[in-house]
Amino acid sequence: MENNRRSNPLIDKAFQALLGQHRATYLLIDRQNHLLHICGDALDLIAASPATSGCQDILERLPASLQLPVSEALQQAQVSGTAQRRCSIEILDGEVYGVTIDVCLQPASQITEEFLTLLITQQDCDRALPVHSPTHADLTPLTALEITKLLEVNQRLRAEILERQQTEQKLVRKAEALARSNADLEEFAYVVSHDLQEPLRAMTAFSQLLGQRYHDRLDETAKRYIKHIVDGGTRMKAMIDGILELSRINNIRLNNSPTSLDQALETVLENLKLIRLENQATITHDPLPTLYVDQNYIVQLLQNLISNAIKFRGPESPRIHITAEQQTNRWLFSVHDNGIGIPQDQQKRIFKLFQRLHNQQEQKGYGIGLAICKKIVEHYQGSIWLQSAPEQGSIVYFTLVVRSHTET
Repeated sequence: MENNRRSNPLIDKAFQALLGQHRATYLLIDRQNHLLHICGDALDLIAASPATSGCQDILERLPASLQLPVSEALQQAQVSGTAQRRCSIEILDGEVYGVTIDVCLQPASQITEEFLTLLITQQDCDRALPVHSPTHADLTPLTALEITKLLEVNQRLRAEILERQQTEQKLVRKAEALARSNADLEEFAYVVSHDLQEPLRAMTAFSQLLGQRYHDRLDETAKRYIKHIVDGGTRMKAMIDGILELSRINNIRLNNSPTSLDQALETVLENLKLIRLENQATITHDPLPTLYVDQNYIVQLLQNLISNAIKFRGPESPRIHITAEQQTNRWLFSVHDNGIGIPQDQQKRIFKLFQRLHNQQEQKGYGIGLAICKKIVEHYQGSIWLQSAPEQGSIVYFTLVVRSHTET
């Protein structure tokens, strides 16, 4: 049996329901007067002794005015099997009321040893009674059948709680194993990607050197083969850089500080100045908030989204508009464009690593930018999604669960 009622809320609810007709405190105690379980404490007697809340001796857990009569009743029940006392008690706020104390010795069973049930019931009277004086209107104490039902409910619910605890422990172990596996995979990806850089660099460099030094001796087919090697090495380096960047985002500790997103956007526009001018892109925005975020990663997030909107432009000059809206416990942002749009069945793919909707001849890129955006947003317990249709432009939405600089 448990010695802390707050650790078993299901048991508490069941006993409180069965004790609903009684203004009472009902306890289970072993033969050494140790508290086994608090079935119900409607009189708030146990809580009335906070200084000794860790004590197992029931006499130390009860108010001083109850210790003597309860001790006497427990001693008598140890000998005769049952005992009853009546007294009046004073609780912390000075209120005084009469109570009836009933103790019954329960025989051992297949599932329990001998123990005592202690029922303290408030008497239905308007005046305080002298200590040990009889009362004229007792509430009916619990019968042996009711006590047996309580014990059956207790045992059944204890078994259910044990099963739930075991299930929860299994889930915790599985979650820990999954977290370790993910950490190992991220470390593996980082190490492998880092170690691949040098041989890849050597392969690309020597291929370029071969083409330069033996240019006059190579026919067009050989030159084309060398160009394929160099292009393939360049693409592989970009992919490795993407893996390394994702690994860094996963493992780095974000340096969150008050960051003006208006200023962050200005940095993005300066970084993209050349591509904006080449495409005659127009970029507008609503007033943006100042949030507790990592400025470098917010700049990277906005820059990836805006550069994608420019890259996948339609026949008209790109027009991009950025909005921000404060919602309950989060901020919702959107990036609108008038680009070529994306079919609905392809929209989930674009946020996965190395997933591209166009080949290299149609659009340059390696399918990394939006995967990085997704990872940054997830660092702030947010999500990112898309609304789009072919030839109708796109709206990228993302949320950040962060507080603004004005919030306390």
